[in-house]
Amino acid sequence: MPRECRRRASPTGTGNTGGVRTVPLVGDKAWFGPRRFGWGLSPMSPEGWVLTAASLVATFVLARRAPERPMVRRIPAIVLVIVAVGKGTAPGGPRARSALRAAEQTGGP
Repeated sequence: MPRECRRRASPTGTGNTGGVRTVPLVGDKAWFGPRRFGWGLSPMSPEGWVLTAASLVATFVLARRAPERPMVRRIPAIVLVIVAVGKGTAPGGPRARSALRAAEQTGGP
């Protein structure tokens, strides 16, 4: 079965609810979750916020130190996207966010 189709059961045995992946692909704690507005992922834990802020600072520092090397300036954003996908739940919008919150309240991960 493809990795995208597999679902992990929660520690309480309730599994995923609402068709939303509630656990990250890597580890047990999700750093990023569905956005409140629009579609995608946004930070939902202190670790996610720290990584986002560090990526922003690193982008500005690299822009000042290596203005002639655009690929070097993109490295923090690329790392942020990779970590957000690995440490995030399924991306989505308001409905996915409310399904995630409901799963957390009913004993999900």
